[in-house]
Amino acid sequence: MLVLETAYRDARQRIGALARELSAEQLRTPVPATPDWTVHDVLAHLVGGAADVATGRLDGAGTDQWTRRHLQERRHRPIDDLMAEWDRAGPAVEATLTSAKLTGPNLAADAICHESDLREALSLGRVEREHWQPFLETMMRLTRLRARHSPALLIEDDRGQQWHCGSGEPTRVVRVDGYELLRAAYSRRSRRQIAAWNWAPTPDTQVIEGFGFFGPRDDDQPIPLPRADNAG
Repeated sequence: MLVLETAYRDARQRIGALARELSAEQLRTPVPATPDWTVHDVLAHLVGGAADVATGRLDGAGTDQWTRRHLQERRHRPIDDLMAEWDRAGPAVEATLTSAKLTGPNLAADAICHESDLREALSLGRVEREHWQPFLETMMRLTRLRARHSPALLIEDDRGQQWHCGSGEPTRVVRVDGYELLRAAYSRRSRRQIAAWNWAPTPDTQVIEGFGFFGPRDDDQPIPLPRADNAG
């Protein structure tokens, strides 16, 4: 069961611990999954979103202008200051995530997505599966909803979990690692990377472009190796 409040708190604590250990050079590292942001910029966005939810500053929430303001207001702030601001705002965000109807952006999903963005950019490997698995299930429900009028497709992950998308009997099957499936659903994998999955038969462009919730992308992303302990 996905408990957003707990998922967000845990992600915030993991990211905070990571951020405090990064060097100045690492903080300047570009994050390929984002619009020309650095690691520091991603952290500024995460903190800015939380601060806005905590203070009710939600005009334009989710837009490019909204996220741009997060970066502008915090561009020169040291990491310890940013993480302290996040610690102050976090409980107010978590309070909104306990409601059946969220009062602002889903910052739990945003944090899970950006945590992997950061780790991929810094070559730190995957987040443990227990943290991202519930979000895979949620994103695949959205994928099924969006594909309900498309030709049927059977998706199977590395644990054998299956999702039947589209109408009718499946005419195409794809088998793919669950982490990669989630990253593609977040529009964090390119058309070429998705096309390289284990498809039968080969997919057309429309099928490939149907995976990214935020639209398709052309730039290949760094792909971390699976964890040696099989945790994902």
